[in-house]
Amino acid sequence: MNTLARIGRRGAALLLAWGGIAGLRAAEPSSPLASAEAPWPEIREKTFAEVWQTVNDAYFDPTFGGVDWAAVRETYRPRLEQAADNPALRALLQAMLGELHRTHFAILPRETAVFTPEERQRIGTIGADFVTVENQVVVARVRPDSAAATAGLAPGDAVRAVNGRPLAEVDAWLETSGMSAARRAFYLAGYVSSWAQAAVGTRVTLRVESGENPPRDVELMCAAHDGAWSEPIGNYPAQPLELDATRSADGIVTLRFNVFAPPLMKGLKARLRALRPGDGLVLDLRSNPGGISVMAPGLSGWLVARELSLGSMTLRQGYMSFAVYPQSGAFAGPVAILIDHGSASTSEILAAGLQEAGRARVFGETSAGAALPSSFRVLPTGDLFQYAVGDMKTPGGKLLEGHGVEPDEVVHNTRADLAAGRDRVQDAAWAWIRRERESVGPDGSASPGPADL
Repeated sequence: MNTLARIGRRGAALLLAWGGIAGLRAAEPSSPLASAEAPWPEIREKTFAEVWQTVNDAYFDPTFGGVDWAAVRETYRPRLEQAADNPALRALLQAMLGELHRTHFAILPRETAVFTPEERQRIGTIGADFVTVENQVVVARVRPDSAAATAGLAPGDAVRAVNGRPLAEVDAWLETSGMSAARRAFYLAGYVSSWAQAAVGTRVTLRVESGENPPRDVELMCAAHDGAWSEPIGNYPAQPLELDATRSADGIVTLRFNVFAPPLMKGLKARLRALRPGDGLVLDLRSNPGGISVMAPGLSGWLVARELSLGSMTLRQGYMSFAVYPQSGAFAGPVAILIDHGSASTSEILAAGLQEAGRARVFGETSAGAALPSSFRVLPTGDLFQYAVGDMKTPGGKLLEGHGVEPDEVVHNTRADLAAGRDRVQDAAWAWIRRERESVGPDGSASPGPADL
């Protein structure tokens, strides 16, 4: 409840849920919805019981990491009567789930999820992306003709407050909760993004600081996402999709996509198949919170020449390997992966697996350390419950949750870099690829080393 007092109910829910789409394993069938005429105390009781029981049955660690889960139920059950409405119940359930101290446990309001084309109005955008650099949430990109562009937002602008709530206040709460610096950076950028990607027509006020100029308040209104959307998978909601592909004059192809969603696989595969001998590849996974986890080995199959594993998932009953099977015509040239504090879950699985296999070199900043495969179910209230069902280890046995992926080359952008249009992380990756290509064989593939995988 301290969270609610400090950052507001909606802000707390969005903050805690951010990145919740990452690491989805499989969506299970929905539980029956409570009757619309059912009294609130009955719905409230059923919802509480279902959340607690689902965790009790599905949590990958039968010891719950040392948490007495039965005692947690007895602590929170008496507070149910104080939850007079659904927002209050969500806050209570989220606080209970917070006792596990794990990512990928969230109560997501049904009204914020998209399952039909008509519901796409529920998620709009001001047309700006945000990252955390130099311990500040900063504008990374602004789309032309967007509300952000019209309002004069520009890369490098720092966000100081959202709707009057200082980000320093949110960061202070995160720090007192014991979060790592990388995880706090992940949540802070996600907190701002969650307000900047609200329902179409929603107005958001950002206090921003440009260069050395004094802070100013900018009011923006979320417009519709005009691009492609994924389709829902079971209880996993639809997502707006982005895929950017660029090619440098000397044959370095950069692929950047916003989420691991199946509809993007066709475009990614086509671009990987179009790579030529002698090319280089950059996978830009910065600010990518993850998605469908099985896409990581599927994508990796176009980058390797022999079978390997990206790691293993520990389940309540046994293990599952993220096996990679090479595809005919797989790309054999140098591969660089870019990550930052916003790279989570499936992004971390892909980056860590290819890094440990020696198939890719990783550049940027330590990733979020939020990598628990999860499932969704519908609660009696109609809200979505996301819950972790597995724990990921790299091929070398390193846990990703709470640790993240350490880059081979640590490179930081600054506010000044973003304002000037510089990308030091990409520049470092390009420089490495160019050095690697100096030793290619006559067929255009790299000589003995990582490309032999």
